[in-house]
Amino acid sequence: MYFHKKQQGLSLVELMVAVVLGLILVAGVIELFVNNRQVYRVQDAKARMQENGRYAMAILGQNIRDAGYYGCASRRAGAETNNVLNNSNLFIWDFATAVEGNDATGDSAWTPTKDDDISSDSGTDILTVRKTTGSSIKITAHPGGTPPGSANIQVNPGNGLANGDIIMATDCLTSAVFQVTSNNPDTSGSIAHNTGTGSPGNITQALGKNYTGGWVVPVVTLSYFISSNNIRNMPALYQRNAVSTATVELVEGIEDMQILYGIDTTGDGVVTTYEPADAVGNWNDVLSVKISLLLRSIEDNLTADGPQTYRFNDTNVTANDRRLRSVYTKTFTLRNRVS
Repeated sequence: MYFHKKQQGLSLVELMVAVVLGLILVAGVIELFVNNRQVYRVQDAKARMQENGRYAMAILGQNIRDAGYYGCASRRAGAETNNVLNNSNLFIWDFATAVEGNDATGDSAWTPTKDDDISSDSGTDILTVRKTTGSSIKITAHPGGTPPGSANIQVNPGNGLANGDIIMATDCLTSAVFQVTSNNPDTSGSIAHNTGTGSPGNITQALGKNYTGGWVVPVVTLSYFISSNNIRNMPALYQRNAVSTATVELVEGIEDMQILYGIDTTGDGVVTTYEPADAVGNWNDVLSVKISLLLRSIEDNLTADGPQTYRFNDTNVTANDRRLRSVYTKTFTLRNRVS
């Protein structure tokens, strides 16, 4: 006769073994999740830095290449720009200088001295380009007047221009920069450039010639610099439009910007040397701009072996946190300076 022994439950030892095995399994799952989560965070940070780097370089590159573009007169040898604005030699209105920079030479110091309206982080360089912006508008009539070019410029209505705009008239031979003084140029199609009104205003009403058959187009002074966001305390690339006095954040996570300028010292149209802004003697000799950006991840605690060591601006640097950093360097040609 067989007797079936009834189940008596688990012994304490068996229960403890089961608990330990369960904890080991759970610990393994947790470690796998944590590792995968960290890998995801690192890869996501790298992808975001790459995207930010490409976008920043695309914006900078487009505007550097267009620096000094003043319509069809840009490439013509000997073409001159008649700037009739008051104080045309000031930073904001100096359209004769297509590109210029400020080299960070000390604690909150730049050479040449930066414009007061640019709030750049200490130790980071500043780049300024001047060019036309928007679409060209065909000039239908511009009677010469006395003195020459003093009459209103006529264009088609619906041109998008407004009183106070800074624009350029060009006919591929010469060009003139002035401020619009008409009340309703968009609806009337008549562009006045009188004296005694507006800011900066025009020093003379005469543009120097008849621009019938040419074009008018707005011009702009754009500065690029690094500044920390007051809310997130995160460095970012900023753009300041000096003409409209608008400053906008373009790309966050850019910690530093260092710039070298390709200078033609022999006059043969070829870059001879690359120098920082404080070593540029004549900005009209600059043919290219070499930009190095230092990007950092938005999130911290991403490097597994302590702070990252990287090389930037010919110097080895060890970070003071555990963010990821990456360096992007690219050279852009000023297309309106080369043939």
